[in-house]
Amino acid sequence: MKKQLKKVVGLLFVSSVLIACGQQNPGTAAFVGDTRITSDELSVYLDDLRAVVPIENNDQGTAQTRGVLARLIIGQIINEAVIESNAIVDQSLVAKDYEALEKQNGGPEALAVFAGSRNVPPMLIKEVLSQNRALEAIGKALQPGAPELVQRARGEGLLLKIANSKKIEINPRYGSWVSNNGSIAPPANELSEPAFAKPIDLLTNP
Repeated sequence: MKKQLKKVVGLLFVSSVLIACGQQNPGTAAFVGDTRITSDELSVYLDDLRAVVPIENNDQGTAQTRGVLARLIIGQIINEAVIESNAIVDQSLVAKDYEALEKQNGGPEALAVFAGSRNVPPMLIKEVLSQNRALEAIGKALQPGAPELVQRARGEGLLLKIANSKKIEINPRYGSWVSNNGSIAPPANELSEPAFAKPIDLLTNP
């Protein structure tokens, strides 16, 4: 499952175009089409994450920044796919997923640390779980009654279509978009890392 998700989400952004938006739009972390993600919004999530996971000493937290920004971007793509497909996300299932994950990790504090270790700010845990269920719902809405693999393929196809129709603009202070491998390259001479490798992996067992 992990490998499939990594492959799918990596493909989502292969043909996106990088446009530096920092100088033209102060306070902007990124644009996903016409949707703006502000630096203040990003900072709120980073503060939440760093309350449970300290800043990495080697890069002063820039890897965390790229990871969280990536999750906000993929969330925009999934939300649009839900609307376009008329999918209905069963929030009762999301609640059950959260309860199961909380129990599995030994309580809310332990769950927050677990999520933080996967670069998910605690305040985004339910949103990430909702995205997980959204991907299932999209496939079912597009191909009702079809086998799970067929539904998944249809859902992935819609995500790819939406992603390829968008301009993904990253503020240069956070990095630069690398369209050929779906990653956010760091702004300095740091090692690049895939940005969208694990957007919805909280329920996946190690």
